[in-house]
Amino acid sequence: MKQIKFWNVDYLYHLQGTEGQRMAFWSEIVKLQQFLPQFQALYAQRFPIEVRHYLAEWIEQQPWSSIHINPANESLARNLLETMVSELQKVSSRMSYPVTRKLNEYAVALKKTFDQQPLELVNIMNCLLMQENQLFQELRQTHAGVPTVTLPTQPVLNTNSERIKQEDANVLQQLSLLNGLIKTIQMYRSAIQQMNEAPDQEQQQQLPQCYQSQHHLQQGNSPLPEYTKREEHVNQQKTTWDDHRRKRNYSILEAVRSLEQVQGLVLNMIQDWKRRLQLSGNGAYFEDNLGSLQEWCDKLAEMNCQIQQELGLISTQEDIASDQISGVPERLSSLLSNLVRSAFLVEKQPPQVLKTQSKFSSTVRFLLGLKLNAPTKPPVVKAIIITEQQARVMRQHGSIHNENTGEIMNNTSLLEFSNATKTTSASFRSMSLKKIKRSDRRGTESVTEEKFAVLFSSELSITGSEVKYHVQAISLPIVVIVHGSQDNNATATILWDNAFSEIERLPFHVPDRVSWSQMCETLNMKFMAEVQSTQGLCKEHFVFLAQKIFDEQSYSMEDFTNRMVSWSQFNKENLPGRTFTFWQWFDGVMELTKKHLKDYWNNGLILGFVSKQYANRLLNQRVNGTFLLRFSDSEIGGITIAWIDDTEKGGRQVFNVQPFTTKDLTIRSLGDRVRDIERLLHLYPSRPKDEAFKKYYTKEVKGKDGYLHAGVKTTVNGEQAQVVAQPMVPSPVSQSCVACTMPEMPGWSQVPCNPGNISYDKGDVAVNASISLPPSMILPTSQNEDFTNAVQGNHLVTSFGSENDMDVNFDDDQQFVRGVENIPVPSEFELNALLNTVDMSLMNSTEF
Repeated sequence: MKQIKFWNVDYLYHLQGTEGQRMAFWSEIVKLQQFLPQFQALYAQRFPIEVRHYLAEWIEQQPWSSIHINPANESLARNLLETMVSELQKVSSRMSYPVTRKLNEYAVALKKTFDQQPLELVNIMNCLLMQENQLFQELRQTHAGVPTVTLPTQPVLNTNSERIKQEDANVLQQLSLLNGLIKTIQMYRSAIQQMNEAPDQEQQQQLPQCYQSQHHLQQGNSPLPEYTKREEHVNQQKTTWDDHRRKRNYSILEAVRSLEQVQGLVLNMIQDWKRRLQLSGNGAYFEDNLGSLQEWCDKLAEMNCQIQQELGLISTQEDIASDQISGVPERLSSLLSNLVRSAFLVEKQPPQVLKTQSKFSSTVRFLLGLKLNAPTKPPVVKAIIITEQQARVMRQHGSIHNENTGEIMNNTSLLEFSNATKTTSASFRSMSLKKIKRSDRRGTESVTEEKFAVLFSSELSITGSEVKYHVQAISLPIVVIVHGSQDNNATATILWDNAFSEIERLPFHVPDRVSWSQMCETLNMKFMAEVQSTQGLCKEHFVFLAQKIFDEQSYSMEDFTNRMVSWSQFNKENLPGRTFTFWQWFDGVMELTKKHLKDYWNNGLILGFVSKQYANRLLNQRVNGTFLLRFSDSEIGGITIAWIDDTEKGGRQVFNVQPFTTKDLTIRSLGDRVRDIERLLHLYPSRPKDEAFKKYYTKEVKGKDGYLHAGVKTTVNGEQAQVVAQPMVPSPVSQSCVACTMPEMPGWSQVPCNPGNISYDKGDVAVNASISLPPSMILPTSQNEDFTNAVQGNHLVTSFGSENDMDVNFDDDQQFVRGVENIPVPSEFELNALLNTVDMSLMNSTEF
């Protein structure tokens, strides 16, 4: 490849102020002037670094990594090359000399270098951007002054949109050519028809002259000049007639070949639509282009019928069985049949994790609705459920055995045309899987790995064709469950199938092993979709996930790039030392983030997928009080706080708070918990805590009707709960609140309310979870009392010598505290305090 000369790196030092305001990632690189030589060396003779600078925003928005290096994508690559040259010329026009001259030279050089191999440009840009990001992250880890920035995720949205537009333009162009061929056929047919009619008229007009010429020849005379002239004219007409017929037949063959070609493109687009719909189940962006596909199908069916009509108009006296057009009618019938069957598809998929006895919906669409021949009543579409084996038999033989796999209620619907949407579809709004018959499972296969599908079928007729078509459409794979506890593992099966299946596969085959890079792409896609976030995972996250799934401690992404991950590692084998699989853990993190941490994640406050060891390494380089938030490595659906601080014995140590789960964050938000722990000062690397979390703090609420407000406060060992006392009865003299530290008081009992089912990692700090009660508020029981009178199930019911009983809820893992005998009856003050301020289900200490 021809080399392109570059400017000296010294020139880049003044580029920081030129058009850099719009550049997200590249602007951060330009600020690191001391490291620019390293980026210059990275680009070297591979690509002009000045082009990278001036087109930074455009380059970072293009889908380089989504375009696979194969000839099918050459048109996309060429479009990127031409757009790059055009954008560079636009920038050049706004610059002054000599920048304009240099950028124009680059535009010419890029066009000349990559014009014959545009995919090479895609490959180079993809590699450079990945290496650029990697170098930036390495500098960030080794130099404290380098900010935390990650190259934005390349937009798959633009890739699909541009590709679909390109395909539509290609189909439209080929349909225009096909329409021109059909008009040519019609022109030759009209000319031949006129020539067939003209000799009859001439023959009537020139009959007397023919008799005269014949008499002249019988007398032995030479042919009359008029006769010779007519003979030449007839021969010329016959030659022209034969030439028109040959050209007409040739045009018919060309039209059929063109029809086959453009129909192949449209059917591939339908398959691509199905594949993109399947990927959308994992969270991929889905652009629905069924509208344009319906238009192309209508045009294909119409042109097929036009060619068949032209064949039908050929005179029976002609040699239509000639080698030229033999087999054409059969080819056209086969094309129409394939088109009709492909146009019948599942537009709205049934849920891929389907619970028995639950209602679900689905929609089937027919893209040739305008050609549908249903004069009396709409066709009926029927839905049945089939096994993976039945789907394979149907793929190979076109039909299935009548074996009963399951029973779907409300499984029929009418295929009707809608004037409002101009579409023809059958909607199943309240189907229900009543029962399912499972097949014999293979080896260690569980019920959540067994795949089914819903098969939709009908009998259709098309205008202009006497054939009745049996059409079938099969849904995406479905895992049938009978209990909600199976949902997690069933989702893993569907995730793997959606991500790694091929378009033309034997149902429902998927590879048992995939590359780690494919797995990273899938996890990132699923996480962003479930959390509904634009903030995806970065390189450090993928390193941690690789460490977890491969049980290795390497910190280099390159050590995992070429590794293969198996289905067993993903969701069959438990992680080492754990009671759950990788997917079960990852799914728990997504659920926690979706419900409680989405805003924190989107605003970059959660480091997330990092190990305890990596967190320790980061925090040991920071000042005391620096903390970070990471997902628990040992617990499903937990987030923990790690911070650096001095120890009682001297030295420094990283402390880890017991993970907070959904239950904990429902009681008190993450922002309030961060505020509660006074030892936390700076969010890693050095952002003040209040600056980062202030908007998540809950506003203090004052008590109503003279009562003290009770709140929950998170404390760790070594921190004491704070008590805020307010007057219970409104006073004519205003009194301010008094805050004081609650000491340990003799005679007060401690009610432990920490769940007993949470494991502590070594080095973790337990959350203080005690509630102090005065003796007068201890509920009376004695050794002689019938304990069931005090505790019934999960409720505490004890008489207080009044007409009303008191009901206090307890969790299963909380304990009832026995008091002493002959305790005085609590006063109204104490009773109200207990009923209105103490939530015994709270895990953490209570603030009065």
